Amino acid sequence: MPYKQVFTLRSIYGIVCYIYQQTFSPFHTMKPKKNNPNTALIRVLSALKTKIFVLICVFITSAFGILLSNWLMTSQTAFAKVDFLQPPPSQPLGYYDYFGKLLSPEKAAEVVVNQGFNPHDPISYQRVGAVQITQELIAQGEDIFFNRKIGDTFGLQGVFGFGQGLDIISDEIGAAIANLQGQSTTNLKITLQKDITLGSRTFPQGTVIPTGLKFQQGQIVPIGFAPNGNITCALCHAGLSNDGQVLTGVPNGELAIPLFIALAPNTSAGFARLNFNPLDPQYKGNGKTIIDSQGNQVELPDPEKFEKAFDDAVLDVPFGNFESSPDGIRDTTQIPSLFTFKNHPYTASGEFAVGPFAGLSGITNGVHSSEINLFAASQISAETLGIDSEVYLGTLLQNAADPSLRLPEGVIVKPSEWLRTLAPNPTQAELEDQIPAPATGTYPNLQPSLFTYNGLVFSPNTGNPTDIASGSFLFADNAMSAFQNSLVPPANQTSENWQALNSNSVQRGAKVFEQANCATCHIPPFFTDNKIHPLDEIGTNPARAQSRLALNKFLVPPKLYTFNTAVPIPDHAEVLDVPTQGISDSPTTLPKGILPKGGYKTTSLRGLYLSAPYLHDGGVAVRAGSLNVDSNGNFQVVDKSGLGLTGTLSVGIPADAASSLRALVDRELRAIVVKANLGNPSLVRSNLDGTGHDFYVDRQAGFNPNQQTDLINFLLALDDHPLSF
Repeated sequence: MPYKQVFTLRSIYGIVCYIYQQTFSPFHTMKPKKNNPNTALIRVLSALKTKIFVLICVFITSAFGILLSNWLMTSQTAFAKVDFLQPPPSQPLGYYDYFGKLLSPEKAAEVVVNQGFNPHDPISYQRVGAVQITQELIAQGEDIFFNRKIGDTFGLQGVFGFGQGLDIISDEIGAAIANLQGQSTTNLKITLQKDITLGSRTFPQGTVIPTGLKFQQGQIVPIGFAPNGNITCALCHAGLSNDGQVLTGVPNGELAIPLFIALAPNTSAGFARLNFNPLDPQYKGNGKTIIDSQGNQVELPDPEKFEKAFDDAVLDVPFGNFESSPDGIRDTTQIPSLFTFKNHPYTASGEFAVGPFAGLSGITNGVHSSEINLFAASQISAETLGIDSEVYLGTLLQNAADPSLRLPEGVIVKPSEWLRTLAPNPTQAELEDQIPAPATGTYPNLQPSLFTYNGLVFSPNTGNPTDIASGSFLFADNAMSAFQNSLVPPANQTSENWQALNSNSVQRGAKVFEQANCATCHIPPFFTDNKIHPLDEIGTNPARAQSRLALNKFLVPPKLYTFNTAVPIPDHAEVLDVPTQGISDSPTTLPKGILPKGGYKTTSLRGLYLSAPYLHDGGVAVRAGSLNVDSNGNFQVVDKSGLGLTGTLSVGIPADAASSLRALVDRELRAIVVKANLGNPSLVRSNLDGTGHDFYVDRQAGFNPNQQTDLINFLLALDDHPLSF
C-alpha cells in the first residue's frame, strides 16, 4: 500500500481512538451508586454513547471503504501493467517435457527414480517419456520445419499429383520471379500466360493471381519449398516482413491454397475432406466398376464429373484456409499461428491435447501423417463416413495422377488388392515414414486414439544419415514441438503501435480488457485458459467443432513406444501409457468440452496483429480502408465491398488487423460482416460465416468508442514484449 494511504489510515485510526477514549472513558470508570439522583442523566448519556459509537463505526467503515477503493484502483492499474502487459515466460532450456508437464531436472529425476530407473542415464528419461528441451533439439526441429518435406511421395505426388498441378503454372511463376530481379516479395503475383480451366471456372490469359508465395532477397525458391520442389512446414507457417526478415510461426494467410490444390489432376482424391459421397447419383457416368468389401460389384463415380465438382468446392474456399481432416464435413479453418508454448490444446477444436508437449507432438504428427495421408481414412470410412473402404480406395486410384497407379482397364478388381500389387510393402508407398502406434492394431485395420486419429505415427527410420528427421521413435515430432514452443510473436513495430504506446492507449486498453471480463477465458500472460468450450457456450459455426465426433466410439487408449526405441520397431519394444487424466473423462473419449456436440478451444491472443482475420473460420474479416475511424473512436463504413471474406481473402486480398478486430468486438459492425459472408454462396457452402463468440466491447456493453479503440490497440500490442517497441 502506498505510504500516503498508510499514513492517512493511521491518522484516522488515531483520531478515532482519541474520540473513543475522551467520550467513553468516564462511563467505563464510573461506579454505579444506589439511589443516585443522576441515574436518569446517566441513562441518557449511555444511549448517547451508543449512538456516538455507531456513528464512529460508520465513519471508520466509510473512511476505510474510500481508502480501499483508492488502493484497489491503484492495484488494478498496476495489475494491468504487470499481468496484462508483462512479457510471458519462455520455454526453459534444460527442463523436460513429461506428457505436457514442464519438469525441472530435479523433478524429472524424481520421476525416473520412482519408475525404478537410473537418473544418471539419459536413456532412462526416454524410457519414461520425458523429453529434455535443449538448444540442439530445437535446432534439429527448426531444420526439419524448414527443410523436411511433408507428405508421402506415393500419395501426395503419385496419386494426388500436387507437383503436376504446380507445373501448370511453372512458366508464370518463373516469369514472376525473374521480374523480381532478386528483390524480396511478401506475395508473388503471377500473370497467366494461357487460359486455365479448373472445375466450372476458367481463368483467362492475362489474369493476375496473388499466390501468397514469399521470396527473400536474392532467392529463387520461395519460403516453404525445398529445392527439389517438395513443400515444408514453412510454406504455411512463415511470413516475411516488409524489410525481408523471415517471421517464423506467423500464418501465411495470403497463401493461395485453393488454387494450388485445384490445379492437381486428381484433387478429388481428397474427397473425404469435404462432404462428398462418391456414390451420389449426380456423379454417375463413366466410372470403373470395382468389388467392394462385401464382394459386391460397385460402379465408381465418373472421374471427370467428380473432379469438376470437387475442384469447384475447393475454389469456394478463401486463400489462407485449409481442410485436412477426412471427416466428410466442409469445415475449413485458417492457418494457425505457431506461438505454441502454453497454448494447448491444439487445433481450433482442441482435439490434440494428450501426449508429449501437451498434444503439440500429436498435431505435428498429424500434419505429417493423419492429416495428409490420403489412404489411411479408408480403414474406418464405412463406420465414420458411410463409404465402403474399397469404394474409398477405388475413388482415389481410378484417376491417379500417375497413370501406372490407376485401376486397370477392362478388369474388375478389389482396389485394396490392386494397391498391394502396385506396392507390396505399404511402408514404401502410402505409409512412407509412418508406423502404427502400439495397441492400435495392424494396418489396414488400425484404430484411432487421442494421440493419432488414424493410428499412424510419423517416425522415419533410425540411422538414416540422408534424412534430417531420422532418429528414435517420435524424435522428429518432439523436435519440431520443442522448436515451435521456442517461437514468440515478433515485435509490432508499426507506426500505429508506436502511437498507441506513447499515448497510453495500450495501457488503457489493458484495463478495458479487464473490465470487459475478457480475461475470464483469455488469461494472461498467454491469454488462454487452455480449455475447450462447448459449442453451445461459444456459439461459432459448428462445422469444425464436430470434426472428430464420429471417431469417439472407435478410440482405443493412447499408447506410444518409449522414446529410445529404434525404428523399425523391434519385437517386444517397451510401451508407454499416455496420461489422459484431467484431459478426457476416460482414455477412450474425446477431450472434455468436445462431447456431445463439439467445442472450440480458447485461442491465445498473442501475435494478433499478424493473424487477421479472426475466429477459427476467418469470417471476421475487414479490408483496409473500409472503415473511417475518427479521433474519438467513432467509425463509419465507407466501403461495404471490403467487409467479410467476400471482399478480402476470397479475392486474394488480406484482411486488416485493426479493422477486423473492430468487427470482432462491435456487434453492429459484426452483423454487417456476417451478412456479407452469408450473402456469398461459396462461403455458405464452406461453413465460413464469422458468427459466434458474441462477447462485445461496444456502446451496448457500456463502453464508449475510445475505450473500444484502446482495447483494439491493446490486442494489437500483444507481441513478446507488449510495452516495448
